[in-house]
Amino acid sequence: MSEPEKWRWKDEALKPVSWHFDNTCLRFPERDAQLFNPAIFNNDNKGRFSWSEVHERAELISCALLSYGCKPGDRMAIMSENSPYWTQSDMAICCVKGVSVTVFPTLSQKETCYILQDSESRFLFAGDLRLAGKVIENYPELHKLERIFILDMSYNEERRHVTGLRQMLEDGAEWRRENYFRYVELKESIKPEDWYTVIYTSGTTGLGKGVVLTHFNISSRIAGAVEFWERYGMTLSEQDRTLCFLPLSHVFDRGSCQLVAIYTGAAIAYADKPGTLLEDMQKYNPTWINCVPRFYEKIYIQLRHVMEHHPLKRRIFQRALAIGYKALSYRMDSDGCYNMHPEYNLASRLPLSLRIRYRFAEKVFRKIKLLFGNRFRYSYTASAGISPDLLKFFYALGIAVVEGYGSTESFNACIVNPLTACRPGFIGINANGGQSRIADDGELEISEAGVFSEYLNKPELTEEAFTPDGWYKTGDFVVQDKNGYYRLVERKKAIICTNIGKNISPAKLENFFSGSSYIDQVFFIGDERNFISALIVPYYNYFIDLYDKEGVKFNRSSLRFDDSSGESVCVQVGEDFTGNSRLRQIIEDEVYRVNRELESFEKIRQYTIVTERFTEENGLITPSHKIKKRAVLERFSREIEKMYS
Repeated sequence: MSEPEKWRWKDEALKPVSWHFDNTCLRFPERDAQLFNPAIFNNDNKGRFSWSEVHERAELISCALLSYGCKPGDRMAIMSENSPYWTQSDMAICCVKGVSVTVFPTLSQKETCYILQDSESRFLFAGDLRLAGKVIENYPELHKLERIFILDMSYNEERRHVTGLRQMLEDGAEWRRENYFRYVELKESIKPEDWYTVIYTSGTTGLGKGVVLTHFNISSRIAGAVEFWERYGMTLSEQDRTLCFLPLSHVFDRGSCQLVAIYTGAAIAYADKPGTLLEDMQKYNPTWINCVPRFYEKIYIQLRHVMEHHPLKRRIFQRALAIGYKALSYRMDSDGCYNMHPEYNLASRLPLSLRIRYRFAEKVFRKIKLLFGNRFRYSYTASAGISPDLLKFFYALGIAVVEGYGSTESFNACIVNPLTACRPGFIGINANGGQSRIADDGELEISEAGVFSEYLNKPELTEEAFTPDGWYKTGDFVVQDKNGYYRLVERKKAIICTNIGKNISPAKLENFFSGSSYIDQVFFIGDERNFISALIVPYYNYFIDLYDKEGVKFNRSSLRFDDSSGESVCVQVGEDFTGNSRLRQIIEDEVYRVNRELESFEKIRQYTIVTERFTEENGLITPSHKIKKRAVLERFSREIEKMYS
């Protein structure tokens, strides 16, 4: 719906992604492009690719695709964990005028096959044979799918319709020797309005929709982002490094990590696993990262747990934190915005007595800052709301966390807090080339850079998604202050409407639990009911440690753990575990604490402590960790009805 003609002010916005990729590889051929743990990837290239090497890899994969009969506009799915090969494949597809289709590797077989069928994908890039197995089993039903590529250099089996990465590179090199000019000609014919990718939404209430994004959508958004940051004194360049750990199948890291790096020449480091993030940050020393609020909550909770067991450390940290909060007021302007620019000279603005005390506090904070590596400048947070108090906590430590707002349909953030004027509790101002307005009912509408062109195969939904004059209706309620800062109220569909005529925002309630050391997940109920109730998932790991420490006996055979993220997380317990009076009293105290902050009609009148965590495996959350409302209501219908009986 956005018109390229509006973007003549920024030439880069009118260049296809393939042009930016080539440009960066030519400008910085020997600089780091990709860094990774070689032990995970068969010691491939010893854990490092320069930009010229990434260009060569992508070109060989492109030529292999052409040798297999790839045509302009072909859809090619990528279903893989994050890896250097994910990015190389993405660029290879792009450079042959193909359309990449992202598939979360954690999706069920049913959801995976739905995406492949709906997108009419002709080829599939799978991270390994295990992932490919989900598709091979249903291969006869996927009529458009012709071939599967295994993104593993060690794969060398001979299977019909299945080709390993090493064989692809050999096939590409052979084809290129005689046909290189055809490849170049095809790549140079790519236009801004050509499709670049199809990304499927999370689907919290059903199967996701395929969001079609053009080269212009991507280039205009990235060009706008670089311009926005430069406007506030923050340049992104080949000197920078980002750490990729959120799924590349999701729009957040794909845009704000991978494509920003490709645009600017920054290096991309790949985390081993989500659970090794802190170790990877200290190993790779990124200058920026993208995170979800849960990551910051975990750091805060872990710090609290450490302090609980070390009284002396707790006293030292509390003293330093109190000084940090006092100093933080000298970062704040009259509108409540904080200057978190890494070059902001806070010490020079402090009164002498506070400046002396702040030196002590900085020594304490430095140990926490080093968790992020020794080159860290700032991080983005998005995908869900973050508590204003949690942001101020990190600001007091001198750690810049920038909140923004975006969606798959907007291809990343279109509203962001400027680094020099971060306002906790607000998602920011118009940014990254985007424009926004508020409809009469309070819904946020956006236009300009990044806004998608259509939902794949869903013309009626596409028409419903836009206003008559072409603005995308986000489905989010917002308010705006006099300085242009937006505050997110709630998803339009998420608002709880009680039968006594009260509208309640679950996001507001969730925020009060976000820093809890004892409650992991909460789901609120109240639609067409006369009060709010909740399903509560405790931090099982915390209570296991507490029970062991206090000698509380429980049935360990009921425990089930998941270590797929790199850390062992308890996801299921027995009823004796949640029925223990110690746990129930702690949860009751937490609910009481939150209820004290709420209006009478918002208070949680009933709650049920459940014995299983909401996970992708049990179908209760999406790959982007949003709770599937319909699935939870069905799974716990008996418990819910009991609370209202």
